Amino acid sequence: MSEETTTKTIAVFATEYYETSIVREPVQINLEDYPELEGMTAEEAIDYVECNAWEMASTDPEYYESLAEQLNDMDIRRDKITNESQEINAVKEMF
Repeated sequence: MSEETTTKTIAVFATEYYETSIVREPVQINLEDYPELEGMTAEEAIDYVECNAWEMASTDPEYYESLAEQLNDMDIRRDKITNESQEINAVKEMF
């Protein structure tokens, strides 16, 4: 028979989950400045930019290597937290 010891303490902690979305200020691009967009409809150009922004030139190449890098540096226009939830956890020993 093994001797059991009585636990005198347990660790209790809260875990929070949420999703954050951030919308940044837009960059206006002139389609004529992007030869890869030549002949595309507006919808086709939108699809192309959404899939290839990391490979596309910035509108400000002195500061940014790609359009996506420039977009990620723009000021935040709006942010939102959604799907917030919380749970209480308890364990014998804290990790």
